[in-house]
Amino acid sequence: MIKIPYIGKVKSKFNGPTNPGIMREEESEITIFDDYAEGLFKTELSGYLEIYFHFDRAEPYQLKTFTYAGDYKGIFATRSPRRPSKLGSTIVKLLGRSGNILKVQGLDALDETPVIDIKPLHIPMNEEELEASEVQVRKMNPRKLIVSNIWAGKTDRLLLDAAQIHGHFCTGLAMGVMMATRAMQLIRGNSDGLEDLLAIVETNNCVSDGVQFVTGCTFGNNALIFKDFGKTAFTLTKRDGKGIRISTLPGGKGYMRKAHPLFSESYKKVVADQDHSDEEISKFKQLGVEKAFATLTLDFDKLFKVEDVDVEIPAYAPSHESILCNTCGEEVMGTRIIRRRGKQFCVPCAGENGKILTGNGIG
Repeated sequence: MIKIPYIGKVKSKFNGPTNPGIMREEESEITIFDDYAEGLFKTELSGYLEIYFHFDRAEPYQLKTFTYAGDYKGIFATRSPRRPSKLGSTIVKLLGRSGNILKVQGLDALDETPVIDIKPLHIPMNEEELEASEVQVRKMNPRKLIVSNIWAGKTDRLLLDAAQIHGHFCTGLAMGVMMATRAMQLIRGNSDGLEDLLAIVETNNCVSDGVQFVTGCTFGNNALIFKDFGKTAFTLTKRDGKGIRISTLPGGKGYMRKAHPLFSESYKKVVADQDHSDEEISKFKQLGVEKAFATLTLDFDKLFKVEDVDVEIPAYAPSHESILCNTCGEEVMGTRIIRRRGKQFCVPCAGENGKILTGNGIG
């Protein structure tokens, strides 16, 4: 049997199982034992290092397991510590070296974890190959960066990206990002657009865009359900019906106004009093950006209530045939066809309005 010596140990703030995304955001230290300290010569010339360590407290291995994000995979397709070899590896950023101590960021190892080896990071690809590799990764997992930011709790990054579909920054979007991030962390699921993760929103305002972006549950992939209740609340559930509902607390808005009085004053002038002067509009937009990101720093438990709920899960959305309207000749989903006097019409050609979702809800 091969015997691999320990060359050092980890000093970390984490002593037990923790969200790996959060762990990689923190700084930690690696202390190399005196017998191996000379091997650190010129390691400070490397910006990034590969750290190999022993999962000395890991539970017995499983050949198939759930990842932290809730995906079910073979052990060799995951970073789970429950491995046959109990060998772990991570790429870290080297922040500095002091004698036999390396200060690093990105190490997802617990305190006192034995270190086995250290190597400078080597990526045998040029810039064009790296770009092609990144494209391939995104093809295989289009939500990879979003999911990474969720587990790391980077709501500021998520808010930046959510604004790309929302069009601007506001407190509603920020609240949706906060609610959806917390729910995703609690339920430990991920959306692949196949209706195995469902989001149920109770309002169609700014909050819902934050929920759609973070959860990946949208109208287009049939994983977003809209209940026209007019409440700032949403539920996230897997198909087992065990959901998590997050709603705003009655005093939440007052807590936000107290935290950002300048924006509340500007909101009254522009929205309530309809002062649309260039000066007030400019001030309103700037304060809106500041308040949106400041909202992310507020105490979550003073804004929201989190509860476990049982959810009635709808069947998977069926696939419907398309039928030609006898008047306009356009293809129409079979369930939306209106039949009269032996002919088939789309909703507008039949002189009907159908159901319409506007800012006022469904009408």
